[in-house]
Amino acid sequence: MPQKKHFSSSLENRLYTAEFDDALVDAAHWKNPRYAGCKLTGLKINEYHGTDPFIDQPNTSSAEYLAKQIPSSSDSSVWGGDISYGLNPVINKETTAIYIANTVVGGTENPSYATLEGHSYVGISKILLVNMQDNTVRIIDRETEPYDSFHRFITSDFPTGTKLNIKVLDPAIQSNLEGNYRCRMNKGWLLSSFKYLDYLNDNGMVPPGLTESIDIHNNPLELFDESDLVTAGVYAVAFSQELNRLSFRFGIKEDNAGVFAGGVTNNTFGVGSGGGHIPIVDFSPNYTGATIVPNKFTKQYYSGSLTFPSINTGGDGAFLSASRFILNKTVDFLTKNFETTELHLTINKGTIDFAPKFGDERSMSTFEVDRGYGASGEISHNDENEITSEPLLLPVGSLYGHNTPLHHILQLKGTSPFTPTTTPKFNSDKVCMIREETDDAFVGQFTHNRNTYFIGDEGIADYPQYSGSAAFELSFLDKDHTLILNIDKDEELFDGIGSKGVALISEHIHGTIKSNLEYYLEKAGVIDNATNFQA
Repeated sequence: MPQKKHFSSSLENRLYTAEFDDALVDAAHWKNPRYAGCKLTGLKINEYHGTDPFIDQPNTSSAEYLAKQIPSSSDSSVWGGDISYGLNPVINKETTAIYIANTVVGGTENPSYATLEGHSYVGISKILLVNMQDNTVRIIDRETEPYDSFHRFITSDFPTGTKLNIKVLDPAIQSNLEGNYRCRMNKGWLLSSFKYLDYLNDNGMVPPGLTESIDIHNNPLELFDESDLVTAGVYAVAFSQELNRLSFRFGIKEDNAGVFAGGVTNNTFGVGSGGGHIPIVDFSPNYTGATIVPNKFTKQYYSGSLTFPSINTGGDGAFLSASRFILNKTVDFLTKNFETTELHLTINKGTIDFAPKFGDERSMSTFEVDRGYGASGEISHNDENEITSEPLLLPVGSLYGHNTPLHHILQLKGTSPFTPTTTPKFNSDKVCMIREETDDAFVGQFTHNRNTYFIGDEGIADYPQYSGSAAFELSFLDKDHTLILNIDKDEELFDGIGSKGVALISEHIHGTIKSNLEYYLEKAGVIDNATNFQA
């Protein structure tokens, strides 16, 4: 056969030029597999979430919305869509645990716990672990398992906001369970410590010499962040609270015509603001109906009366007494014991959803108090022994109280995922603070700008609406294997839970276990007469 001739170009004659589009260098399909890396992002495990219909996909680059929360005109935000392969979940994580609870306490059933309307405390006693290889069931009991190990199962399968179902184990017990409940909290019991559940804005007092009523005020209870309070003079040094954080205002001294007319306090005739006698009749709200609840934490720092004086005003009145208990005592205890407990604020008995679609503790209007509350926790001292030759409208000692906080605000955990997702409204008004300086009490009035999520006055537009009295409650966390769920015990578990308790089934339970729930419950000895195994 004739041999083929192979021709080769010399090195110098070879073609080394080629056209390459520089735009490819920055294209995701070029750079990601080579050096930038590929990343899948999903909104939830075990679920695929596509692009929300609100987003104008034809006229918007996918890089601007995929795997992002996008502001929406109809809601606080919408999901731009998972970055996944096909329509599959980015992560599949299924649990093989079934939880048995033997305690359910309604959110309004026991005054020792924080009042949470439409919710219940559910105490877990056992965990049933299913072995999918041989269909055996291992029982883990809270009494014999170390606390951290047992609780790690709970927080893993029931993170806050996750969905779950509930099954009453005793067939003789009637219920009205609907399914798809939410885990609001997974840390334990909220032990009520300070209750103010019936708002009152009337101090019940008009100072002698004044003809007009000056003791009825707007509701000062307010949840806000991103605020700006510009102080001056002695206040600039004394007040350095980080008000840009999420905060709750539980009291206020307002600018009142009967008190600050022409810059005169109207307590001592002819004595201007800073003259030493500052009336407090315009402090709000009225805390005469508030109560202190004794528990394992409050007993460590407080042993006084569980109720407040019948008069709101005065240095020893209900308002200033409540303020001292909240900031000077309760938050101070939290600061010293933050490793063993947490302090939580609940607004309006847990009835306002500040994080729609998330379902965590914000959805029962509950927020964790931050122990790093700033300089507002520092107290001023006033011996109230000022001497004046001017006639007094009120006696010395009924005015500005000893050891009173400068500003009546609680700072809360203020970063995601602790902030509300509802849209706030810009608010601006005057607030007053009192400062003791060289045996003289000064009043300062400052403009307070902030973004407000909740205001205590009922029926004001652009704020969450509610019926009944504005309220709030402070409670310490008693760590335990207890969930707080949005289950109304009176309406849905009106017959109780019987002697066998209830089973809690995570939304991420393995499909085979979900289909054969009674089979595995019988194998664990929890129920009798189960159905046969379904493959």
